Amino acid sequence: MPKEQSRVRVSVWRKLKKSGAVNIGQSMWVLPNAENHLEAFNEIAQEITENNGSVYIANADFMGKEGSDDIVAAFNRAREIEYLEFIDKCEDYFLEIEKETKKKNFTFAEMEENEEEYDKLVDWLRKICRRDFFGAPSKEQSEEALQKCKQLLNGFADKVFQASDNEDYGKDK
Repeated sequence: MPKEQSRVRVSVWRKLKKSGAVNIGQSMWVLPNAENHLEAFNEIAQEITENNGSVYIANADFMGKEGSDDIVAAFNRAREIEYLEFIDKCEDYFLEIEKETKKKNFTFAEMEENEEEYDKLVDWLRKICRRDFFGAPSKEQSEEALQKCKQLLNGFADKVFQASDNEDYGKDK
């Protein structure tokens, strides 16, 4: 890509990252051989050529196990970073639920906010898992953290319902 095309460079970089590709050299990105990955590379290649860049797509096999192992390790490192960041955000979620519970902020608005945050976590983990081609080590821990988020949300929702029930009961008297 021409250097003055920073907008296009960023767009291409984002699409490569979103597809799960890893960078193995200057301007060299790889994905496992699959039809949908070839489609992703072809779409990115079109954007590059439309913006006066050069692109080459190749299907490659490694001559020895060592090269293949290095690439798998690169994919797993990239996913591991994402999983650890996800787990960190789940821990923030745990603290938020704990804070609101201590304040007894059992309102529908708070529950709705917590549900929205949980849904974002679900979507985020789904995206990471789609890019996890080789089973990075923290996948299971991430799934467990999300399950804990769900349990905390359900417990919080029960408290909101109980608080609402108590308010409604008091109004009838």
